[in-house]
Amino acid sequence: MRIDTIVSDLDDTLLNDDCQLSQYTVDVLHRCTERGIRVIPASGRAMNSMLPYLKRLNTGCPAIGCNGAQLISPELTLMRCLDFDASLARELCAFMEENSMYVQVYKDEYFYYATECDSAKQYKKSSGMMGKAVGDLQKFITFPTPKVLGITHPEEVARILPIAQEHFKGRAAFSVSKPYFLEAEPPEVSKGNALKELSKIIGINPETTLVFGDSLNDLSMLAFTPNSVAMENGRDEVKAAARYICQPNHQDGVARFIEEHVLNAAAKEERL
Repeated sequence: MRIDTIVSDLDDTLLNDDCQLSQYTVDVLHRCTERGIRVIPASGRAMNSMLPYLKRLNTGCPAIGCNGAQLISPELTLMRCLDFDASLARELCAFMEENSMYVQVYKDEYFYYATECDSAKQYKKSSGMMGKAVGDLQKFITFPTPKVLGITHPEEVARILPIAQEHFKGRAAFSVSKPYFLEAEPPEVSKGNALKELSKIIGINPETTLVFGDSLNDLSMLAFTPNSVAMENGRDEVKAAARYICQPNHQDGVARFIEEHVLNAAAKEERL
């Protein structure tokens, strides 16, 4: 497999179940970088939540954040951010609150929510971001935001998703990373569209690109290339859409697939 670009989701894909990069995974990706293979993380996380991982990986390449709403430069600054205007963000917030969801929005290094609760505490812990309770969230939203996130039980996310897609058709795109997350972004936003935009900037060829993902928000970038890989721990829809399936995230599935099919294959060719 001749590959010059590797694109990978983070949570439940490149990261283990403790939301950490294993040393083995870091070593494999550093070996890719040393061979001139570009490594591009692509996450639903906002840039500030991605920074610890981006710094450790140190790929020298751009990254994709907020499901494609953010393009992050190799210097770890925002190249581009697509936002909802405040009015539409308030409408999305109202819709999610009416459906009994915990809701938060993003601005700079903070996320904002109405009142302290378990969802906010868990998000702070898992994301590493700073959060603030602001009381009336709808009233508080007076600024553009790249994402409105609702959290509820997975069965409720599955129920609400098609309703939200119909209600906000043409005005917002919805994605699901974790089964209990309903993520709303501007209508043109997806990881796949962000990857296409990056391809114009740095010349990414779909035929020599390898993409890894596990959830619904990864489907658009898996469709970018014939070399798509789903995680064994991924959703059934994602595994059905991918060409290959690799070992689960808690077994360093991404790194093991890369070592076997990219690095070892390249080394073998060099010996011939």
